[in-house]
Amino acid sequence: MRVFFLESRSGPLFATYRPASNPGSRRAILHVPAFAEEMNKSRRMVALQADALAGQGYAVLSIDLFGTGDSAGDFVDASWRIWQDNLLEALDWLVGQGAERITLWSLRAGTLLALDLIKSGGCKALDSLIAWQPVLNGEVFLTQFLRLRVAAAMMNPELPQETTGELKKQLQRGEVIEVAGYSLNPELVLPLLAAKADLNGVASIQSVALIEVLPSGVNELSAQVQQFVRKLQDVAINTAGNSVAGDSFWSSQDIVTVPDLIPLTISVLVDLG
Repeated sequence: MRVFFLESRSGPLFATYRPASNPGSRRAILHVPAFAEEMNKSRRMVALQADALAGQGYAVLSIDLFGTGDSAGDFVDASWRIWQDNLLEALDWLVGQGAERITLWSLRAGTLLALDLIKSGGCKALDSLIAWQPVLNGEVFLTQFLRLRVAAAMMNPELPQETTGELKKQLQRGEVIEVAGYSLNPELVLPLLAAKADLNGVASIQSVALIEVLPSGVNELSAQVQQFVRKLQDVAINTAGNSVAGDSFWSSQDIVTVPDLIPLTISVLVDLG
């Protein structure tokens, strides 16, 4: 595994690159991380999956987006546009390493970022998307995130008792607000708020796979994922929807893993071609 800083217009980005076990492979995968603390909670699972994918002949690149992890910048200065540029620069780097077919591997809200990137058509080598526990509606996701601040205020009567609607209005006025230790820049979260999974631009790639981690005993994909799978199939995109039993590793208090997710992801990738 190579650990380095990827040069970008926004500054150096912390990166890990796992070359494919087969040196002749031209397949590569770029990980699109989850949002805020969910990214940190998921690092172990992402590393395990990346190791396994490299062993199966896929080169895997993971980066910390601007203002996150060990990359340059502060979270408060991050914007949706900067993160899009970071991912495009990472795709260019993979092409420079010889990648001819690239899969985006997104996690949670990273799926909306990935779909927006696909829509931009900025990389011709990009041919598929595999999404773990995909967030398909940015407003629903952000509202849940803002509730962390609302709940914290309810525990402390000295803090302003705000609603999620009031917090959204502050963002729309261009104000930075802090939630769970993260200072949210309107230029980052307003595009997230407006983001929804749709078919615009997705036809430019060949295949999409959505995988949900569900509690034991639950086998049915969420209604939102089922609906998106049907939409993709209706426009003849090679699509798979799968689930695996396990804990919500992206939000668990402790660092947990879902071992069965790893072989399932590889199997889905192989089936998608």
